[in-house]
Amino acid sequence: METSNTPTMAEHLEDDIMRNSLKTTAAAFMLVALTGLTGCATTRDLDVLKLAVEKAQSTADAANAAAANAQSGADAATACCKANTEKLDRMFKQSMNK
Repeated sequence: METSNTPTMAEHLEDDIMRNSLKTTAAAFMLVALTGLTGCATTRDLDVLKLAVEKAQSTADAANAAAANAQSGADAATACCKANTEKLDRMFKQSMNK
């Protein structure tokens, strides 16, 4: 009985399964590695975004304080204007009565 060095159909099938298994494992490893790197970048991006939001909130708070101060000044000016108008009206009425 003579043995042949040519692979049988079963051996070809086993080789194909092994190659496919290695390819699948390598692809899965690359996917996990890529996901891990993306996750780190996402965390970094979130930190940058958090800082930007905090800065925007600080700016909004400062703008709100400035607007409140401006409103206070406008209210004081309006009160002064009304008082001056009333004073001029009284003076005009007094001059008309004479």
